[in-house]
Amino acid sequence: MMRHVSAFFNEPNALDVFAYRGFLFVLTFNGRILQYDVAELARQMQSEAEESGLAIAYGLFSSKGIGAWPEMKTAWQSFHLSEQRLKITPIPMARSRFVIEASAHLDMRVFYNQMFLATDTGTIRIPLGPRGTLPEDREDIELLVDKPTESLSTGLGAVGASLGDEGLAVFTNVGSKGKSSLIRLDIRSLRSSIGWGNTVNHPTHDSYEVLPSEVAESKSGRRTLVGVRAPAEVATDSETLDEDSYAVWESGRLLVGNMSGVDSHGRFTGRRRSLTYSSDGSPLLWLGATGNRCIVTETPTRVEVMRGEESTVLFEGPTASIRTFPSSQRYRRLIASTVEGGFLLSAAFPTPA
Repeated sequence: MMRHVSAFFNEPNALDVFAYRGFLFVLTFNGRILQYDVAELARQMQSEAEESGLAIAYGLFSSKGIGAWPEMKTAWQSFHLSEQRLKITPIPMARSRFVIEASAHLDMRVFYNQMFLATDTGTIRIPLGPRGTLPEDREDIELLVDKPTESLSTGLGAVGASLGDEGLAVFTNVGSKGKSSLIRLDIRSLRSSIGWGNTVNHPTHDSYEVLPSEVAESKSGRRTLVGVRAPAEVATDSETLDEDSYAVWESGRLLVGNMSGVDSHGRFTGRRRSLTYSSDGSPLLWLGATGNRCIVTETPTRVEVMRGEESTVLFEGPTASIRTFPSSQRYRRLIASTVEGGFLLSAAFPTPA
């Protein structure tokens, strides 16, 4: 069985959670935003479970030692990892003074020191302070698109907002000081992915299309998305997958999961490789990857993490949201899910070869 650590944070109103820099941002069911200092969470975990608490904090928050102080590193080095769980009541460092009013909050991203929320009233942008602090004034909140937004994606200096039958909205140059540019594509979009020189759209959960994209590279080597177009009527890069599958484009490869497991489809070669084998046999509701090459799946009954023939169940029961951070150096192992009564943070570690 795969080894893992988990910490359950008692916050009954938690709907979604996102890790960014030294913070966790939690969106609540009533539209408030809670901000937690990761270092302070580590101290609370130490207070609860002493050296084991510090070691678990290191496993969750400090991939490659980023953000860890010496005592955390020492605790991790002497930690005998098998399966460790911790339960605490977190103390937020800040709460938003404003409320995001919507009947449904569907996605949250933090990108270039800005928060983006997908709701049934539209796509919302909230600028953060220089040190990642929440804004004081409601006037800082901006409605970017006034159409119901299914999900968000970020990458290459751009934000994609999937608007269902209303199309795909792509905001470029979101990290620049000038106003970002909006590209509206008249295609059905439930999800999208931006990165590795591509924009990939999912018109349904079991199909995908690679959109013609233009990427510019600065003298410093930073690549940004500057243009994207809808595919031609007969698109050679469009594909409908097997029924009951779930596809996600991640780090230049297509991951396709179904009731039997997850396969990887190479970006250029089209080579198909089996990554995991399911032990549950239920239809997938969500699929994601971690930065340490684990695959996370959500079914109606459980959240499971797998790599090859190894697997372990992180949570039994339904979840409100789940996300991984494969592009983050610090949080590359983190698996964040909101469950009944709070949010669960986990990290999994395959058995060394």
